[in-house]
Amino acid sequence: MPPPDLLRVRDLVPDFLACAGRSGPPEPWTSRYLAGHPDVLRALRRDGDWSDAAGVASVLDGLRDRAADLAARAETVRASLPDGVAAVAGALGWSGDGGPVECVVLVGLNQANGWAGELNGRYALFLAVEQLGPPEDLDLLVRHEAAHVVHDRSAAIRDWPEHGVANALFTEGLATQVTAELDAGRPDEAYLWFGRPGHRQWLDECRRRWPEVLRRVRADLDATGADRHAPYFLMRDSPLAGGLPKRCGYLVGLAGVRRLRHHHTLRDLVTWPLPRVRSEMAAALADLPHHPDRPTPPHPAPLRRAILQFRPCVSRLCTICQGRECKIARVGVPRAGGGVVPGRACAGPRGWDWRCRGGGGGG
Repeated sequence: MPPPDLLRVRDLVPDFLACAGRSGPPEPWTSRYLAGHPDVLRALRRDGDWSDAAGVASVLDGLRDRAADLAARAETVRASLPDGVAAVAGALGWSGDGGPVECVVLVGLNQANGWAGELNGRYALFLAVEQLGPPEDLDLLVRHEAAHVVHDRSAAIRDWPEHGVANALFTEGLATQVTAELDAGRPDEAYLWFGRPGHRQWLDECRRRWPEVLRRVRADLDATGADRHAPYFLMRDSPLAGGLPKRCGYLVGLAGVRRLRHHHTLRDLVTWPLPRVRSEMAAALADLPHHPDRPTPPHPAPLRRAILQFRPCVSRLCTICQGRECKIARVGVPRAGGGVVPGRACAGPRGWDWRCRGGGGGG
């Protein structure tokens, strides 16, 4: 179990409200809003969005009248964070090494609802309250971005190429898969758009153009430039997009990680170094179908387990127990035309593996 002190929250919303409640021109109170948090201001200015003082002041000044709403949203965020971060820590096997996850709750610029970014030498979680959706969707966002932060603790992903296509596919696919496994039963567009409605058409378009999307991503897999990265991961127009659905790389990354999940746990995936990420993602994408109704199922077909026995596994093909004593079950998997294919399966430390056939199949 992860320890309870996994989280440190810095809520900047009260500072914003205190400054917004004062009279006077907007620019001075805008600078005072973040004056007590120079490290956060440096992080926000790193991408240039907060470097235009007059532009920032204009946007923030337009949020003055939402004081009660922003305060309520901040309270909701603070209530959601502990369970969300603890759930992700448990799923990824992070015990809290390196100190708690830092989360900055702030009033932003009406651009992004949440992101993981570098703060004081490692990733932190940023949540902009003016852009957040309802509480049931907030949990998806918190878990997705917390997964990036925990991933950084395990593999230092902040040092990976900022615009690397292969590593972006992996990190976004992994974070999305974490949310899907922690909150099962929603459609894929909910995990990919944090519950926001109206994206079923986007998902259908990605699937309709899947062969083209997959071909383009495979060709750009080794790219690390912003121009090659943008068509797959950003909302802005890109001259190289060629009409591809914006953010289609998130769906490709999810499909690739789901393929890897057939043979690896989340706790394994989160520890991989960059060279392995590149090679494994290349192999996973090469293995994806070209004309799927859905790019890939989230898990292999469930086994129909019957009588359990405890005995040595006799299959040399078993990738789990490798000949050691394990649980063997008489099982079946569905046939395409109905019925089941009989066989045996092994339950070792990582769970059931259909490839262990107990000496050749046979019920």
